[in-house]
Amino acid sequence: MTSTVSYEFADSVATISLDDGKVNVLGPAMQAAINEALDRAEADKAKAVVLAGNSRVFSGGFDLSVFQSGDAAAALGMLAGGFELSLRTLTFPAPVIVAATGPAIAMGSFLLLSTDHRVGQPKSRCQAIEVAIGMTIPISALEIMRMRLTPAAFERGAALAATFAGDDAVAGGWLDEIVPADQVLARAQQVAGEAAATLHPGAHLATKLKARKPALDAIRAGIDGLATEFSLG
Repeated sequence: MTSTVSYEFADSVATISLDDGKVNVLGPAMQAAINEALDRAEADKAKAVVLAGNSRVFSGGFDLSVFQSGDAAAALGMLAGGFELSLRTLTFPAPVIVAATGPAIAMGSFLLLSTDHRVGQPKSRCQAIEVAIGMTIPISALEIMRMRLTPAAFERGAALAATFAGDDAVAGGWLDEIVPADQVLARAQQVAGEAAATLHPGAHLATKLKARKPALDAIRAGIDGLATEFSLG
């Protein structure tokens, strides 16, 4: 793989670990590396995938330097690439389990929400930070949040940039379970192993595609309209 993403495959489970040495920004290079790892998981016929952060963070979101560069095409490409990655994980042919080893912020939180099961630790802070830093949340991100969060958590998370951690993150729909920090990856791999051993791949995929169709259509429409939404065309 690359220096930012590592890949391991054992017992039908692919483990994809993000580590750029900092906060795992989801810039073009990281997006490409994750997609390459997912390609490899498909080639290996993985029956489940674990997507893990580093010891500090799951992901701090998009690379703000791309937005600040003034290059509209680059900004649009990074936005579209992030939400295409969300669509890919939402529709991946095998269950995708997140090991939220630390905070998931902005696009990191949207990617977190775009998976099948999310394991966190007490300090796995989840936040859509956009309105706190002067950014409008893209339609695609709002549709991901709407699909996975409770109505109250959605409103607080989107409009107030509310932070969710611990039991609040589980209750709001950001995470599925909390374990001690040193057990996050092991627990995510355990969940993935159980899914690999018990789920019928075709039935799993067909069912989640049916269940998520309205959200998937809305996310796709948001991606297709990004240039208009942000006047980046």
